[in-house]
Amino acid sequence: MNKLNIKNKLKTFNGKRYVFCLIRKKYYLLTKEELVRQKIIYYLIKNRGYKVHEIYVEFNSTFYNIKNRIDILVLKKNRPFIIVECKSPEVKISYKSFDQIMKYYLRFKSQYLVLTNGIKTIIFEFKNNGIEFLKQIPKNF
Repeated sequence: MNKLNIKNKLKTFNGKRYVFCLIRKKYYLLTKEELVRQKIIYYLIKNRGYKVHEIYVEFNSTFYNIKNRIDILVLKKNRPFIIVECKSPEVKISYKSFDQIMKYYLRFKSQYLVLTNGIKTIIFEFKNNGIEFLKQIPKNF
């Protein structure tokens, strides 16, 4: 992913740093995971051409009476298109992370899944009853 300049989207309040979220239209505490989430959001908009109204952040869902919160959900034609799971940079991408995002896939059947900790990003597409790994998130068409 390209470097993100969010300096103009940061503010300090009571000694804590906050970042403005383009999607949720307010400031959030700048944790390591939130920084990864914001970088992906900017990348989707600035580099891949997705529109703000197509992106949902911390999307709440209940499936088989289990509550879930999807970090980023991108809709195309009102259907799930991309699901992104963000982790802090010190959290290794593991089978546990993969299991988590697969639960979201089973619920929403998105075409693409993205699993990232800001250092390592795994992008996969479901097609023809198989999984194909991609080098980058597809552009909006």
